[in-house]
Amino acid sequence: MGASSVAPANVIDPFAEGVFSGGFSEEMRAMAFGLVLQLGEDDSDLRAANEDGEIVGSAATFRLAHQEDIATICDFRCAQSVEYWGLAPSGDACRLFHAETEAFLRRTLNTSVFFALVEQGGEVVSMSGLEAADRIPTISAHGGAQRSATVVACYTPPQHRGRGFMRRMLSAWTSMAPMLGIDTIYMETHNDSMRHLAQSAGYEHVSDKYRLTLPVGEPLGADADSQVRLVAAC
Repeated sequence: MGASSVAPANVIDPFAEGVFSGGFSEEMRAMAFGLVLQLGEDDSDLRAANEDGEIVGSAATFRLAHQEDIATICDFRCAQSVEYWGLAPSGDACRLFHAETEAFLRRTLNTSVFFALVEQGGEVVSMSGLEAADRIPTISAHGGAQRSATVVACYTPPQHRGRGFMRRMLSAWTSMAPMLGIDTIYMETHNDSMRHLAQSAGYEHVSDKYRLTLPVGEPLGADADSQVRLVAAC
């Protein structure tokens, strides 16, 4: 007889119904998506806007993006690609990238990918995202959310740089991420300024990764016969 698939009574499945779909954690998620944070000059100076969502003075604010913000996210991603990769703003590559990004976010925003926007004076001045992934439980780290995320798509337009928006955004993520069930944040960057920001925010270097890029839809050279046998077996 096979082993039972029912967890022991004292083990909480963090992804079971009633944990993230209902109950306290779902309430925390709903609160996170309705929250607007005012960003002070000090990284630890975070406060909620007033009940009407109005901002005191000209303070910058941090909030999670919603479906209606997808166009803005796509525009920022294209601007980032134009600047970093030299793409032509009106070229086919940029238009295709914009369309693919929009389609991707329509499927994944606020499920496996989260974006945050910093706004000031009614204008979006900085953006970053979290790409989340559920982790398999390990014997050394049980309980908790068992969900990690990687910081992605950090971009501040040139005219808004030098004002500490990205630094304060990274700090705000550490307060917001636990409300989304995320207990660990990673950052991968080759940018010296972003590396400095990560270190100053308390990130630590933990590992080196190895990557193997697979040609999807193409035989893997000497492994082509193995692929054919695998497909036939399926």
